[in-house]
Amino acid sequence: MARKGKSKKHTLSPDYRREQSALLVRKCRKTLLFNERERSLLEQYCHKFSIRNKSAFMREIIISHILEQMDDNYPTLF
Repeated sequence: MARKGKSKKHTLSPDYRREQSALLVRKCRKTLLFNERERSLLEQYCHKFSIRNKSAFMREIIISHILEQMDDNYPTLF
């Protein structure tokens, strides 16, 4: 029976990690305006589900909705 060799762990170079993290830095700003009812609803939801970072929450919701729409509208050949 053959012995299994040591598995090599792939490590990323520090330069590569630095470049990738630099690509993820958020530099572009967008502003949302809510009316009082929408703001109140958002506040209640965040309080109920203990959401502390509202900007991350909204970013996640918006991007997930966009990706879902893109998947639904993906062009097909047949």
